[in-house]
Amino acid sequence: MNKNTLIALFFISLLVSGCNSPIEYCSTSETEQALDNLLTEQAIQLTSVKKSDYYDGASLFGTIKIRAALAQIRIDLENIKKVKQDIGGHKSSCSAQLKITIPPPMLSDVDLVRDTQHQLRIIPYAKQLHIDNSNNVFLQNIDYSVHAAKDIKTPTVNFENSSFAHLLDEIVTAVLLKSTLELKAVNNSVVTERLKPIISESLPPQITVDKPPTVTIKENASPLKQDIAVTKPVELESKKLPVAQEVIKIVPIETSIKQAMPSFNCSKAIKPTDITICNSEELARLDNENMQLYKNAKTIDPAITKDIWLASIKAKYACKTTVDCIASAYKKSMRDYVCVTNKDNASCKAEAPRP
Repeated sequence: MNKNTLIALFFISLLVSGCNSPIEYCSTSETEQALDNLLTEQAIQLTSVKKSDYYDGASLFGTIKIRAALAQIRIDLENIKKVKQDIGGHKSSCSAQLKITIPPPMLSDVDLVRDTQHQLRIIPYAKQLHIDNSNNVFLQNIDYSVHAAKDIKTPTVNFENSSFAHLLDEIVTAVLLKSTLELKAVNNSVVTERLKPIISESLPPQITVDKPPTVTIKENASPLKQDIAVTKPVELESKKLPVAQEVIKIVPIETSIKQAMPSFNCSKAIKPTDITICNSEELARLDNENMQLYKNAKTIDPAITKDIWLASIKAKYACKTTVDCIASAYKKSMRDYVCVTNKDNASCKAEAPRP
């Protein structure tokens, strides 16, 4: 066998080994699907945690609903590049442009909800995560690795960038919260419509008074009054009308009466305690105040706030349908949240356990 034949065989062996190299997995459909699944699971984990941020969040942020919302979002990889491959040939480092496409109606709903919650719209929020945007498309360059072998059909993808997971979490959260905002709007409009006939019946009718008549004297009407001008109007002395005959000024009554609503969705409330809160304006008000204090405390000390939250949930549901008991549970947790946000409060120090 001559030298040229040996060289040819050497290059052929390199080509054959290169065909089986897992570096090709950077751009296969299996790799793209694996990365899609990984990103989806990260978003589901972030959104599912919010069950604890809403009293009846288990039904609102259920995994099935989260997956259904994520299924409307398209995830693609573009401009895929092979960066390097390890010596053993089982792990490849890759780079690409990750692109997610949000349906325009969904994007509009997300911004509507975030406006209501006084949050940044989703495009400015994406820019904070260093994610580029073009209309309803969001883009970012990413690095990922693929581990594959001949006996493994589905490659293992490692993707450490969490920006897109947080973006998907915020989008899905807004989509799921939209139904609760629509319910509140419907409830308020129903209450207003029911109050309109009651308010209209309670208004007294407006009374008006005719103008005083004009009296004229015809010529030769009286032989004793020849010097009176003909058809001259005679002004009557104005007399003050009785109070009952005066024009009544009616002050318009506000027809839009707001009904106190708790922070959770009453249409999905099934627990006796939650139903009791929905039927009590006082408890609904306390629920909203408690939720706001909880969110404030969570930004200061999430660990202690979570302990207070779990204790308050347990105490509240132990009350069942007793209104005073539920109110006391709210007030206790509200005091605790205030102590978290204001650690210098003297009353908090007085209540603190002694060592």
